[in-house]
Amino acid sequence: MGGRVGLLWMTAACLTALGDPQPSCHPERSEGSSPRSSNSASKIPRCARDDTRHTLPHPDTTDWRRLAQEIHAETNAVRRNPSGYAEHLERMLPRFDRKVLQRPGRSYLRTEEGAAAVREAITSLRARRPVAPLRWSKGLAAAAADHVRDQGPIGGLQHRGTDNSDPARRASRYGRWIQGVAENITYGENPARAVVIQLLVDDGVPDRGHRDNILDPDWGAAGVACGPHRRYRQICVMDYAAKYVER
Repeated sequence: MGGRVGLLWMTAACLTALGDPQPSCHPERSEGSSPRSSNSASKIPRCARDDTRHTLPHPDTTDWRRLAQEIHAETNAVRRNPSGYAEHLERMLPRFDRKVLQRPGRSYLRTEEGAAAVREAITSLRARRPVAPLRWSKGLAAAAADHVRDQGPIGGLQHRGTDNSDPARRASRYGRWIQGVAENITYGENPARAVVIQLLVDDGVPDRGHRDNILDPDWGAAGVACGPHRRYRQICVMDYAAKYVER
């Protein structure tokens, strides 16, 4: 990728609870290096959400830092052993009724592809080789936290911040990224494993962009941040970089 800068837009999955409108979802990747990261696209993407909207007050008792660390650990678990991680997805299959996923103690989830997307994800994971785990980056976590604080209170669903920042620009606030950066975002109240599985399945989209971000062997560092979201109660932002020099 060298010094080349560009934006690679990839469609990714969305899961919506029954009665919730279907969003369009795209993870974001930037290639190049951070000194030139101000180059941005006019298209503003959205990302994966899978829970019903909530507008009533809800007590915030979640340990957001712990959730972020758990998502990072789950990400590294699937990177270390993709084939073994497929067993978690296999447990979902009996809970499908056509395209509706039954979730004990929670609202049912309407999907686009049903169990077929999960089976495809299982096949993909079984065929993949292990890749190196991601180093936790304080700078990338801080960049992700900036976006959580920006989008959560307003119920935002975009990679673009209200200050017009993109993931590359936010990552550059806390260090220097080299070769490439990427970002995944999820919405809805989910524990860490469910967040990662949601992105691995990437329901409804042929290129499975979120999955590729998680399993891309080029990434060497990552940072995660989660927090409250006005519409979906939870937002988690995952930022990745090929190389990242902390400031």
